[in-house]
Amino acid sequence: MALLEVVGLAKSFGSVRAVDNASLSVEEHSVTALIGPNGSGKTTLFNLITGYLRADTGRVRFAGSDVTRADAGTLYRRGLSRTFQQARVFSQLTVQENLVVAGGYTWRQLFGGRVTNADRDRAGQMLEEFRLGHVADLLAAELSYGQRKLLEFAAVLMSKPRLVLLDEPTAGVNPVMIETMERHIRECHASGITFLVVEHDMNFVMRLCDPVVVLDQGHEIFTGSPAEVQTNSLVLDAYLGA
Repeated sequence: MALLEVVGLAKSFGSVRAVDNASLSVEEHSVTALIGPNGSGKTTLFNLITGYLRADTGRVRFAGSDVTRADAGTLYRRGLSRTFQQARVFSQLTVQENLVVAGGYTWRQLFGGRVTNADRDRAGQMLEEFRLGHVADLLAAELSYGQRKLLEFAAVLMSKPRLVLLDEPTAGVNPVMIETMERHIRECHASGITFLVVEHDMNFVMRLCDPVVVLDQGHEIFTGSPAEVQTNSLVLDAYLGA
């Protein structure tokens, strides 16, 4: 059963057609990859799906409902969350406060002392799982690049999402942090969370994702297993440089 369905999405910026009649589906409980060469429209498509951009044409369905015109906040509350290429965290909040806010608290509740002990405990548990417990009281601005990536991922999970879109989760991250990220994706997937992952690291994609959707010039050109993607002539020509 498809948890996410994208049908005929298009988006132009002036004369540039960034997304051109793109269609794809993400089956529930899958870890689906979205790959393609630079400029193929992957991040723009993510922005259209998650309500950060408005599509010119086309439809998006999530969990059986049409969410084409829904904004990012509405989608977040419905269970569709995302990360970004450059991790977006609240730099002047502590690491723990970032998670508490992500759990649905307002700024007034956070600083007014109305956050429950249960939610503080949940944030603390999440930080321990992501090996960030030792930096819980630091400002997010003090974290390394890789730690900010992990914090953003942990914050997304505080909303108890059904579908998480990860935009370049390993970009600029050291090998140890990549292993940590992969482990958390596998654990979250095993717990029932569905993923759609944009990623340039093909080894990471081939280990983790199935199926793989290939985007080129703003539209899907092939969908298949990792093995099929590695041998498909369209993919090799468009993306892998063969």
